[in-house]
Amino acid sequence: MRRFLRTSVMQTVASLHLDEVMLRRQRWQASRGGPLVLVVETHETLKRDADQLRHQLEWVAERFTLISPETFFGLWDGAATRPMWSKPAVLFTFDDGRESNYTVAAPILESMGTRGLFFVVPDFIGLTARAARDFYYSSIDIRGIAPSESVEQWTPMNPDQLADLARRGHSIGNHTLSHVSLASLPRSGLERQIVTSAARISSWIHKSVEAFAWPYSWNAINREAWDLIRKTHRFCFSPCPGITNYSKNSPHLIWRTEIEAYYSHAQYRFMYSGLVNPAWEGRRRRLKAILKP
Repeated sequence: MRRFLRTSVMQTVASLHLDEVMLRRQRWQASRGGPLVLVVETHETLKRDADQLRHQLEWVAERFTLISPETFFGLWDGAATRPMWSKPAVLFTFDDGRESNYTVAAPILESMGTRGLFFVVPDFIGLTARAARDFYYSSIDIRGIAPSESVEQWTPMNPDQLADLARRGHSIGNHTLSHVSLASLPRSGLERQIVTSAARISSWIHKSVEAFAWPYSWNAINREAWDLIRKTHRFCFSPCPGITNYSKNSPHLIWRTEIEAYYSHAQYRFMYSGLVNPAWEGRRRRLKAILKP
């Protein structure tokens, strides 16, 4: 019933063009006090969804400025010139390290003149066959559903592919060592999931790892974990929808909005418009309270 109501609301919003009203408001805000950045969180980008993803990004490019991780990171450099964008910006991020991100998402981003930020799970990277499938369904997709017969669904990238993405201008981020909740881990566990994980990624891409994104829910973290992330990474991304304003928001708590490649036109229009953000205001406040000293 909840899914039906959610779909009905999105379709109604699209039919009334309320999403376009909100997008015009975002453009107005960006022109006055920007730059505003919507950080998108995506997971699998399967071949069957490639055309749908491309159409989505073409729609986005008409309404937003597509930016790379390098541009996004530069917003917090004190000496950097403030960008003068007439439209709010979008940064695309991809979670877990699926090979479909390498074969489908990265080439589409490049064809549109931008690059992505790929948050990967080192214990998943490089696994093959049964080991990859077992890890995926025990640690990443833990809904308890039957494993997909599509190998593409649960096949990860390998270290060489990560290094290739980095050479092509994409950025590789840390998504914990083994895709766990950080909320109740002891200090030794946090060191492995945050510090050891970053070191392994760095050894593959021959660059430092600047960005961290914790998995699962908005509250799957605690103050101790966040402190360690801030000491070892320049940026921390949360699975909590919202709009980022670099002049007001901390680089250690960046909002991300989940928008998948397979979303319908009405679904992704609703999510990009920011109409979902007010519903998450309470959780953003509670998350800040959890992380407060």
